[in-house]
Amino acid sequence: MIEIVRPAGLRAGFHAVVGDRAAGLHHASGLHHAGEQWAPSRFLIDRHTHPVWELYLQVHGLSRWRADNALFTLRPGHLFAVAPGVEHQMADHPAEHHHFYFAAIDIPAVCARHPALAQRWAEAPRVIHRDQAHAASTPFAELTRELTSRLDLAAEGLGLAVDRLVLEVTRLLVPTESVPLRTVHPAVTRVRDLIDRDPVRGWTLRELAADVGLAGSYLAGLFTAEFGMSPHRYLTERRIERASRLLTGSDLPVTAIGIDVGFSSGQHFARVFRQLTGVTPREFRRNGLIGAAAEPRREAR
Repeated sequence: MIEIVRPAGLRAGFHAVVGDRAAGLHHASGLHHAGEQWAPSRFLIDRHTHPVWELYLQVHGLSRWRADNALFTLRPGHLFAVAPGVEHQMADHPAEHHHFYFAAIDIPAVCARHPALAQRWAEAPRVIHRDQAHAASTPFAELTRELTSRLDLAAEGLGLAVDRLVLEVTRLLVPTESVPLRTVHPAVTRVRDLIDRDPVRGWTLRELAADVGLAGSYLAGLFTAEFGMSPHRYLTERRIERASRLLTGSDLPVTAIGIDVGFSSGQHFARVFRQLTGVTPREFRRNGLIGAAAEPRREAR
């Protein structure tokens, strides 16, 4: 059983309670509740606790939280997590609109399925704050899709999404350098990481090249040789992918989605979206095109 509500005061988004709250029964996955929300600057979350771990990922904007007598400032890509019973609250009204994911999960239930994770959680502090946690955004998006779509094998999908999210957060408990399995020029890796972390930013080739210390034309050539597209095209595709998820998984207005993912106007967004997918954003939302149209079209090369 999944109960989905829209808390008062949000721009868009949802809060899903999983299981029978009245009877105190929760889903076998260990998920108690989760959601994705776009909040205005006046939105404030009061002091509260949970009987399980709560994970929170800042996607856009900035918010400040208090937990365990400490203040935490969350910027895009920051993970914030509090242990069962730890009081936490937003310290003040955010200065701007902000977008975040959250999930309350019975971590021991997940560790029972995956014992290798248990030791790291046994040693975890009561409050966790990690920057550069962008890798958690994809598992959060997958969890959101399972909660808001009517899909085959729903129980299995939800369980796998919860496990995937907990795995990614577990990796963040003891950050380590990822080891590439194939050789890629470090400048290309750096540029892709910059774009993936903040696709809303209006990156220019000049800015990216300055960051990695290369000439713009040389960087563009390296990037295109590796990915088959320019950095600008890569940035555009990441924005369209994010917009596709918002069109089918949120009730944000189409123009607001375009602005939120980094386009200068609703008209610009609609034009580029149609160029890359073959349909307008409104057609995409109306038809629920989660499959083929969600993948940007590739030009023949």
